[in-house]
Amino acid sequence: MNLFGASDLAPFEQLSALLLSLRAEICLFLVAVAVHLLLFRLPRGSVPRKASVSTKKAKVASADDGDTAILLEIEASLQRHLGQEERMRAVNDLLSVLSRRQDFDFADKVVRLLPAVGLQPDSQTYEILLNMQFMSRNYQSVARIVGRMKAEGVPFTTRSSVILLKVALKQDKFAEAKIHFRELSAVISKRVGEATSSPSAAPKNIILQMVECACLDRQLENLLPELTGMPLTEEVIQLMLSECLRCKDQALAQKVEKLARDQKFPLSDAMYALLVRNLANEPRLVEEIYAEVLERGSMMSPELVLAFLSFCSLTGLASFADKLFENCHPTQPAVLSHFIRFYAENHQYEKACDLYEKHSRSLGTDLKLERSVMNASMSCGRTELAKRLLDSGPSDVSKHIAMMRNCAASKNLQGVFAVFQALQDTGGDISSVVYNTVLDACVECHDMRAAEEWMEKTKLAGHLDVVTYNTMIKAHLHSGNFEKARALMEEMAAAGLQPNRVTFNELVNALVGKGGAGGQKKIWGIIDEMQAVGMRPNQVTCSILLKALDVRSAPEDVEKTMGLIRSMEEPMDEVLLSSVVEACVRIGKPEFLSMKLKELHANDKVKICGSHTFGSLIKAYGFAKDVAGVWSCWGEMRSRHIRPTSITLGCMVEAVVHNGDTEGGYELIHQMQEDENCRSALNSVIYCSVLKGFAREKNLERVFAVYKEMQERQLDFSTVTYNTIIDACARCGRVDYLPAILEDMQKNRIRPNVITFSTMLKGHCQTGDIQKGFAILEQMKKEAGLKPDEIMYNSLLDGCAQHAHIDEGLRVLQQMQEDGVKPSNYTLSILVKLMGRARRLDAAFDLMKQVARKFSISPNVHVYTNLIQACIGNRQLQRALETLELMIKEQVQPESRTYAILLRASLSHGLYDQAEGLLRAALGLKEAAPAFLRTPVASCPSLDEAVVNEMLIQLSKTREGPTIDLISEIKACRPRVRIDAATVRRVMAPGLRQATKGAWPLHLPANRQQSRANDRDRPLNSR
Repeated sequence: MNLFGASDLAPFEQLSALLLSLRAEICLFLVAVAVHLLLFRLPRGSVPRKASVSTKKAKVASADDGDTAILLEIEASLQRHLGQEERMRAVNDLLSVLSRRQDFDFADKVVRLLPAVGLQPDSQTYEILLNMQFMSRNYQSVARIVGRMKAEGVPFTTRSSVILLKVALKQDKFAEAKIHFRELSAVISKRVGEATSSPSAAPKNIILQMVECACLDRQLENLLPELTGMPLTEEVIQLMLSECLRCKDQALAQKVEKLARDQKFPLSDAMYALLVRNLANEPRLVEEIYAEVLERGSMMSPELVLAFLSFCSLTGLASFADKLFENCHPTQPAVLSHFIRFYAENHQYEKACDLYEKHSRSLGTDLKLERSVMNASMSCGRTELAKRLLDSGPSDVSKHIAMMRNCAASKNLQGVFAVFQALQDTGGDISSVVYNTVLDACVECHDMRAAEEWMEKTKLAGHLDVVTYNTMIKAHLHSGNFEKARALMEEMAAAGLQPNRVTFNELVNALVGKGGAGGQKKIWGIIDEMQAVGMRPNQVTCSILLKALDVRSAPEDVEKTMGLIRSMEEPMDEVLLSSVVEACVRIGKPEFLSMKLKELHANDKVKICGSHTFGSLIKAYGFAKDVAGVWSCWGEMRSRHIRPTSITLGCMVEAVVHNGDTEGGYELIHQMQEDENCRSALNSVIYCSVLKGFAREKNLERVFAVYKEMQERQLDFSTVTYNTIIDACARCGRVDYLPAILEDMQKNRIRPNVITFSTMLKGHCQTGDIQKGFAILEQMKKEAGLKPDEIMYNSLLDGCAQHAHIDEGLRVLQQMQEDGVKPSNYTLSILVKLMGRARRLDAAFDLMKQVARKFSISPNVHVYTNLIQACIGNRQLQRALETLELMIKEQVQPESRTYAILLRASLSHGLYDQAEGLLRAALGLKEAAPAFLRTPVASCPSLDEAVVNEMLIQLSKTREGPTIDLISEIKACRPRVRIDAATVRRVMAPGLRQATKGAWPLHLPANRQQSRANDRDRPLNSR
């Protein structure tokens, strides 16, 4: 019996057809449910009760129970509902989700499941797997997947080929990258210029990376044919011309020029400048470029004019320089300065006090503000205002303590005593904290006599405590009086007070800072004493001990320090982890850092309890330049489904960028942007890490691409963001972009700070526009009301030094002193460079001594090295050696550059014995000369190996046997110094030729032939 009437049958059939058509969608829904259970609901290691059926036990036994239950559900859903094409699509969708979460383990299980449902991985599957491994920088897995695809005959998709090209580029495999680039050339040509925010789909950026790889392998000439007919960007052409200039390959530069002109690419001033520098030896070609630029009719940029001027300097064509000046009519200060050659603000304490008195009623009660005003009033002598502020809260001890500290900061010790007396007169509660505050002020004002008298007064008042003794111990240690500090510890024990960790840590810190022979023995003696009274070293102790470790540390000291870290009662925190990182780097063993990190990780000393700890580990691996460790930590965190915070993500991006993979950091940002669970962690600070990376690489195009993306995503901008962009422009010499950037800052209501103005100033100084630098200084004072710092003054000084503006440089120094900005050793080094380049050597020494004496500066290695450089530049080698002797006498250890300057100067003067003696001193070998270099301070542990190899080759030209002996001594006593095989061959070559029978080459000069003949005639024992 038919239950449905005729009229009801049609709707039923329609419903059945609809359900059948939705079969694929229903199954995809089931797969999504399974994935949801996998990712959020079903804990790994737990199995639903239904999964314990006997028919499934065998399958579950070989894998994790929770994963297997989900896989079985997916398998059943796929077999029950989908056709083959729909099943494969569903699997690939699932793999895409797993790829974004970097869940390698479960993705591998899904791929292994495919044969059970009658499926095989297709091109899309392998594309997802390749991208997954590439994003984690697992290049070995990428190679295995490629081998599997070739064995199974699975064709590569375009995206797969792009991934393989990127892998080859990341590994600097130019030949392999060239093959993939050739296969993708049609696709790249088609897609260049398309607007896209993803670097993975940016062919023009692939072209740039390809050119960078070719330049790195010196294969640019082999790549040029592949670029024919392919649209090129200005950045690519500039990169190729820069490589030609670096290699001094004029013919290759002409080929690059032809490639650009064949594509009718409009040459910018920057390209013309690079062409002029490349073709400087061909006046005719340079004049043709000059005529072409004039015909263009637009004003030349300062960069291009400077390139033409450089050409004039090289060729001595004064007439060309005259013609250049007449035709370009330069108005830019940078250009004019090459043709021919900042308002100090006092501390406005009076103004601050006037404003406060005028608006005090409306300001209300603000303790921080009152403390600032009290400091200002005491500094400018407005004692009445300070008294009124104190009278407003006479029994407020905290206010009195704050005022004491402010007076101490301004070195007003009598003000401190006056505030204490005022508090005592009010009958306020004077505790040991108040007495210790006064004592601390005495120490801060460097008045040890007052400090000792105050300690006696504190003792009479009955307020002596551990803090009092620790303050005095610290003061004696800072003044170098270790014996008095130890005597105070004995007095402390006699008074029934037990020294605490602060006491011992101060002693250890003083010894670490002092250094010297026997210092380590005393340090470990204090550690033993500390442990003898039942006090175990803490994180601060370990951090101080880590500061004492460097490349010269004995292995037993390193092991003792690491042993203390392992035996700590406290868990290791990020600060100590950072100290371990820095110490391991100073030791010069990156592999030791990696080993320690793995050891701490394996022993659970660093608890992996959340995203923040992973961020700390990632930061450490990044600092150690262990890129594999960085990606391993990131992969482990992602596979455990720990959502990264903004700080962790920032650490990851910074680690990747810091290790030279800025594009990788940018790709990681886009990957997080596609993950809805991680998208919210992205912020402008993370983007700024990528901005800084591109800025360091001088990749201005990518800087502005990131900036545009930040604007599109409506991220919050900060002063740091704009300062980074301005820094990129300054590095690239594009100061003409600065007005537009400042306009954007104004639109976003972001005020420039000192760093902003300092960066702009530095950019103009680097281009030679010193007057613009002074103008920026004035603008900062008048419009922004900011006070210039030492960095700004040093930037101006450096600009003056680079362009020999002596009078302007001395004016900057005068303004710096008038503004109360204390010069530093960096300032001294620039002043020496300024005078040295102006060939005023005596003035360089006098100015250095005068400024160092006035501001109590102990000249460092950079100052002495610049003095030595100035002596050499003024042809006074003997005075350079006297400066080196003074340097050693002052216990300043020379750096690699110091010895490189002296060694090359000695060789240029034919003083080979002196050069060998200097080289021996730098390496810490015997028979160093002159005699004053026979001290450990004279050695240079960081001596550049290239300098050593260069010197050995030069010395071998006049003294073959002694040089061979010197090489043997270096290998025996300094095995860490690497002597190239090529150096050994060149040193040994004369002896090998002499041992070979036959005549000497006929092309030798006559005097050399006679020398060789005489050498052969001499007895062997006399050579």
